Amino acid sequence: MNELTEEGRTVLIEGIGLILWRWTAMRAAVENGWGGRDSQAKADGTVSTVFNFFIQSNVDPAKDIEKLGDILDKGLDELNTTAEDGSVDEVANTLIDLYEDCCNDNYEMLEELRATRSQASASVVKVSNGNDEDSDDEDEDNDQTTDMMVDASNQKPEAMPVDEPATDDGWTVISSRKNKGKRN
Repeated sequence: MNELTEEGRTVLIEGIGLILWRWTAMRAAVENGWGGRDSQAKADGTVSTVFNFFIQSNVDPAKDIEKLGDILDKGLDELNTTAEDGSVDEVANTLIDLYEDCCNDNYEMLEELRATRSQASASVVKVSNGNDEDSDDEDEDNDQTTDMMVDASNQKPEAMPVDEPATDDGWTVISSRKNKGKRN
């Protein structure tokens, strides 16, 4: 594999940002402020940490995928969120694919990410921060949840992981770690 050129580094950092923003768990945590007022800064910090992981000369991303997964988990941790659906591994694999493409001066993945970034979608994801409680209200669907639009048009599974399998009613639930205690 080739070394990253300056252009490759520029493409890599942008691609990391786009991939992490498309990750439903991270985007939901930022948009809903589950990490506090500085949720966006925390997500940006994860982008920087992932970029630094890749540019370290002694790191072989294909062999160190577990370390990359730990970085992603820590990033979600800082946002009081957890992904228990395997999306951490999917995102890590997508990031490694991007890195390898950038090392080989292949920027097609970034072009695809850019092209689909602003497309509208009719997919709605039900987002929960874990504080939902069963209620006797007639409209339980609105019990401390937020509806948000998710760009799912023309996506390949590896390009935009979905955090939770859809429930019978078509909703996807993403839980926050807030008020659930820290995991070991």
